[in-house]
Order: sequence, then structure tokens, then C-alpha cells
Amino acid sequence: MSCEKIKNTTVNELRGAAVCHQRAFPKSLATALGVHYVVQMFSWYLSSDKTFLFHVEDAQGRCIGYCGGLVSDGSLGTGSASGMAQHTFKAAIVAFLTHPWVLLHPEVREKWPLLWKNLKMKLGLTKRTHFSPQQKTRMAKDPSVGLVVIGVDPAYHGKGYGSILLKEFERKAVEDYGIRKLSLSVLANNHQAIRAYERNGWQRGEVKGKSLHMWKVCD
Repeated sequence: MSCEKIKNTTVNELRGAAVCHQRAFPKSLATALGVHYVVQMFSWYLSSDKTFLFHVEDAQGRCIGYCGGLVSDGSLGTGSASGMAQHTFKAAIVAFLTHPWVLLHPEVREKWPLLWKNLKMKLGLTKRTHFSPQQKTRMAKDPSVGLVVIGVDPAYHGKGYGSILLKEFERKAVEDYGIRKLSLSVLANNHQAIRAYERNGWQRGEVKGKSLHMWKVCD
């Protein structure tokens, strides 16, 4: 792994990260919506100084793994789900129009409340939702960095790249943002991913719906 390097992802490198995402999650809704949509989705991480995306390149400069996060310190108006949904709204409409069969994807049913909420906001039928002043105050007093997305090209599974990405995520949280508290959500039935996080020092928290909250405080 001496030839690989970790880089902060730039605009010109988003497509490479998007292709890696499609390889890592071939059955996901984002993959089904097409590479253009995934590029737009990943561009959300470059839209704020409180969001970030980085990746690992192989010796040929190809993205083989990536990781994205969000700083929760009360300075942003929304969380990752709403923020990304609003950021990718136009790209999602185009993707659904050009890939209408994706409407039958199981994730559409699961995410329909979020999709419908953001559609109504875009049409001006409801006000945009934001964190309340009380929520922002709580986050400012107890900031954390959330791991929003992580993936490794299946051809590189079992080679330690997941741990490399997690270690870089921790380093960025502590050194770039001065925050030691980390958090993430993972499907509660994704036992392989949960074990991988636990091997890297993450602790299990509460289960909400289908998701397990996990946390870590860096030394």
C-alpha cells in the first residue's frame, strides 16, 4: 500500500469517487440514478467549510476508496440528509425522468417522506426546515463530526483501506476541526460494517428504526 495516497477530493476528482461509489454499492438508489447524480451528491461535501470528502488513490491515480463527513457545531442550518437532498434536487429530478424505472427501487419507498418534504419545500408549499435555536445551541456546546459516507472498491476489500479511511477521518476531525467526538449511523443489520467499526474503536449506541448509532471519542 506504499504507492497509494490519501487526498482531499477536488471538483475534478468527483467523477472518480462517484464511479468508486457505484462499484462499492451497486444496488444503491444513488447508483441506480446514474453517475451524474452521484457526482452531484458528492459535490455537496465541497459546498461548505463544515463538510469534507477525501479519497485514496492507487498508483495509477484511480479512486479506490472514499470518505465524507459533516461538522455538527450549530453553524449549518440542516443535517446531512436534508442538506444533500436540497443540494441534489435538480439532479434527482433529471435522474428520475431519465431513469423512470428507478421509482420502483426499494429505497424510494424508504426515503419517500424525505423526498416529499424536500419537494414541497422546493415548490414553496412549506417553509424550509432548519435546526431550531435550541438545537444549534446544543450542537455548539457539544460539537461532533459525523461520518456520513464511506466506501471501498470491492476489488480492494480485505486490504485495510477501510481502516485507513477511518483513521484519516479521525485525524481530520481532531487536527482540522479540533473536535474529538465522532458519530455515525449504520444499518442495524449490517453486521460486517458494525464489526469493522468496532475493530477501529467505535462504540454501539442506541437503535432508532433500522439504524444503529455509533460513536467514538478520540484520544
